[in-house]
Amino acid sequence: MGRRTWPPVVLLCGGLGLRQRTDGDDLPKPLRPLPDGRALLLHVLDYYRAFGVTEFVLCVGYGADGIEKTLLEEYAVRPEGVEAGAGWHRFTAGDACFTLVDSGPQAEKCVRLLEAQEHVGDRGFLLGYADVLSDFDLGALVALHEAAGGVVTVTTTRVRSRYGELTVGQGALVTGFAEKPARPELISAGYFMCSPELFRFLDADQELEGHVLPRLVDRAAVHAVAHDGLWLPFDTYKDFIDAEALIAREGCPWLTPV
Repeated sequence: MGRRTWPPVVLLCGGLGLRQRTDGDDLPKPLRPLPDGRALLLHVLDYYRAFGVTEFVLCVGYGADGIEKTLLEEYAVRPEGVEAGAGWHRFTAGDACFTLVDSGPQAEKCVRLLEAQEHVGDRGFLLGYADVLSDFDLGALVALHEAAGGVVTVTTTRVRSRYGELTVGQGALVTGFAEKPARPELISAGYFMCSPELFRFLDADQELEGHVLPRLVDRAAVHAVAHDGLWLPFDTYKDFIDAEALIAREGCPWLTPV
């Protein structure tokens, strides 16, 4: 992959993460360790940094102090090296810059993005979640977005059914059985490239996926690039168990495309 200047990455990592918790577990999802003992968030950052991304805006909320502490320890930054402003903290580590924007644990994604806007300015930006890992080529996302000229470009993938699926014919005869087949529907893989125009469509009282993106689709302003490779969501407790087993077997395959 040739060298390029990468846009900043805005990472959504401030929610409560209730679906992946067990009883008595209040650890923020981005800080849950993977088999190597490092937090999930650090692996997500490794993925982006492996491409050469150097600027990160982290939209934090629940567990914000713990996330900042983990980052400072990982990148060996002393507390006095942190710049503070109204609702945000910033520090640099080598050639990388990290800005944490705290909108609180209950804020909707549109609110988080609007509060991150001042740190993005009038530039395009990558948008992602702190609970997804993959071997997706970010360069393909940026290239399609630049060529298409839309407001948002989303990465799509397919997932496998959670269940065995049957085909039943006449006389109740089972004519086909497939164990957890790949679903035909495309889903969002959680990687976006956004033009700065996106901020004009954000509304603090609306949902990003439920309102803003459908409205942009109606305006023919959303494009998609497909990903058929590794995709690991960390949405539920079972997702963590399954992904951890894969990682224990194969290491960190999300770093292989670089």
